Amino acid sequence: MRRRRSAALAVLVLLSGCARGDKDPGENKSVLRPQFEPDPAGVATTVAPGSPGPTAAGGPSTTTGAAAAAPTPKAQVPAPVVAGATTAAITDRVNDLTPSPADPPPPWADLAGATVIRRAGGFELRVALGGGTAPSTTDDEHTMNIAAFFDVDGDGSIDYEVWANLATRGWGSSYFDNANRRGGFQEQSGVTVAVEGAEVVVRFPLSHLAFAERFRWALASEWGRYEVLGTVAMARDDAPDDDAAARFPG
Repeated sequence: MRRRRSAALAVLVLLSGCARGDKDPGENKSVLRPQFEPDPAGVATTVAPGSPGPTAAGGPSTTTGAAAAAPTPKAQVPAPVVAGATTAAITDRVNDLTPSPADPPPPWADLAGATVIRRAGGFELRVALGGGTAPSTTDDEHTMNIAAFFDVDGDGSIDYEVWANLATRGWGSSYFDNANRRGGFQEQSGVTVAVEGAEVVVRFPLSHLAFAERFRWALASEWGRYEVLGTVAMARDDAPDDDAAARFPG
C-alpha cells in the first residue's frame, strides 16, 4: 500500500489527448515515485543499440555473487515462460488501496500484479487490475494514472518512467528520461497502451530503458477526481508495497 502523504509535487495528468496543465515532461516530479535503496547487487547490464537482445535464459550479465545475497521482495513470483523473451512478474494484494471514503474507488483502481516481458523488438508491461476487468474509458470527473519506474544502474534513483493515464477518450501515455530531462506525451512518447481483459498492456522500445537487460522496477497507481490529484484524497497503490524494488529478470 502506498502510504506517503506528501502532496507538494506536481502530478502528470493527461486528458482527451493532451496534457492537462500542459507542462514540460522533464519537470514531472510525481508523488507516486518510489524511493529505492541502493542495489547491493551492483550495476545493471546494458547492451548496445541494434543488439538482438537477451535469450530466453536472460542473456549475458555482469552481475556477481552479490546478487544472490540481495533481498528479493515478497511480491516477486516465478516469471512466466515466454518463447524468445526474458520476463519478470510480481503480485500485489487487492483491497489495499489507501483510504478514499468520500469517493469509493471501483475494483479496477487496485493493482493486482504485473509482468515485464523483454523481446528483441521491445518491452511489454502487462498490469493486472482488481475486479477481473480493466476499463477502456472513464467518466469526465475521474482519472487513473499507472506509472512504472525503472532503476537501470542500481543507485536507487529512478532513471526512466513510463505512464498510462485513463480519461474519457481512453488510455493515454507518456515517457520520462530523468537522467537527460526529456520525454514525451501521447504520440511523442513512443508508448502504446491497450486493454486486454483484466490487464492494461503497455508497450515501448528497448531504447526507453537504454537497452538494459537487468534492472529494478516498481509500479504505482492513483485514482480519483481531477481536482484532488496529488493529494491524500486520491486512492493509491504500489507494487511491490512500501517502495520495494522488483528485479528484472525475475
